[in-house]
Amino acid sequence: MKIANSRRLLHNGTVHAPTGRIAAAIGVILMVVGMVTAPGTATVAAADPAGRSLVITVVGAQNVKVRVRGPGTYRKVIRVKDLRTLRKLRPGKYTLTAKRKGDLKPTDAVKKVRVRKARAVAVTFRYRGPDVTPPGPVSDLRAVEITATSVRLAWTNPPDGDFLQVQATRRGGTGKETGNLVLDDNGKGLREDGLSPNTEYTYTVATEDEAGNLSAGLSITVRTLP
Repeated sequence: MKIANSRRLLHNGTVHAPTGRIAAAIGVILMVVGMVTAPGTATVAAADPAGRSLVITVVGAQNVKVRVRGPGTYRKVIRVKDLRTLRKLRPGKYTLTAKRKGDLKPTDAVKKVRVRKARAVAVTFRYRGPDVTPPGPVSDLRAVEITATSVRLAWTNPPDGDFLQVQATRRGGTGKETGNLVLDDNGKGLREDGLSPNTEYTYTVATEDEAGNLSAGLSITVRTLP
C-alpha cells in the first residue's frame, strides 16, 4: 500500500470509493472490527435462558419446595435454594405453589404465569418471618382538660399500616378513685372521672399492631385541681 494512493480518498472534501489493494485491505479491517464485541457480551447472552423456560427465585429462605403444575399432565415438585430454571417446557399456563418454610411464609404463595416460546418467564417467591416489630408510639401526648375530679388527654396515633389500637394505663392516686378511664376521640384521647382533687397521676399510652406487638409507652404526669 502506498501513501500516494491513500491520498486519493479525499478530494475537495468528497470521499471516493477505494480501489485495488487498498479496498481489499480496508475490507479486511472492517470485517475484523465488525467482529469485536464488548467484553462479556457473548457470555451474558449465552447464560440467558431461552424461551419455554421458567426461572424461579426464592428470597428470604432456602431449600423451599415449589409445586409446579402445567399443561396436560405436567406435575413437578422441586427444591429451590436461591434460583432454579426449568427449561424446554410446553408453552401454556403454569401454576406454582411455594410451601411454608418453618416460621417463614411467602407473601404470595401461589403464582400463575404463562410460559411462552419466545422468552423466559421469571417468578419470585418472597418469604418473611412472623411480625415481631412493634408499631410506632403515639406522639404529642398532652392534657387538654384538668378539673378537680377528672383528666382529659389527647395524642396523635402513628401512621403504621398495621396499627390496631392503643392501651392506656394510669398510676398514682389515693386508692379512692373509681377507675372510670374511657378512650374517646376514636382512640386519639382518653378521659377519666372520679379522681381525687389535688392529686398527681401518671398516664401511659402504648400502641398495639395487628400481630399483638406492643410499643414502648409514652407517659405524662398531671395533677388534678384542688
